[in-house]
Amino acid sequence: METTEPVVRIRSPSPEDEARCRALLEKAGLAPESQLTWLAVRDADPDRVNDLLVEGGAVGRVAAREQIGKLVGFVIDHGPGLDSRAGSLRATVARVLGTAGLGARWSPLPEEEMGAAGAALHEYLMETRGGFVSWERFTGLFCRRTGAA
Repeated sequence: METTEPVVRIRSPSPEDEARCRALLEKAGLAPESQLTWLAVRDADPDRVNDLLVEGGAVGRVAAREQIGKLVGFVIDHGPGLDSRAGSLRATVARVLGTAGLGARWSPLPEEEMGAAGAALHEYLMETRGGFVSWERFTGLFCRRTGAA
């Protein structure tokens, strides 16, 4: 299932890779645009955009995907008992949203709910042996929609 977001930010390590990302996205019918240090696609699914980049051999990645990887590392490192780390977990979730440029659309759950969300993600990761954490799963576990576009 695709989850369309108003903007998907892509971080490229070089101008050459940004050109490759742009070409791959345009070939897929998307309209990438430059935004300061980002390449951005409007009204797209972050996971689909990232898959297009990976399949096309680009080095650039969707910023949200990079940050979710850090969240996964945090959860694996600290195990299922994350209640005492709820503040750090909430800050990590906020960083994912901020880096993705979607902090106005999504907000992290309150701190008192973060431990349970982290434990649920840990359980999923253990059951799937490190399975893919989609944007939809991330927002479903850790976020609330704010209503802003």
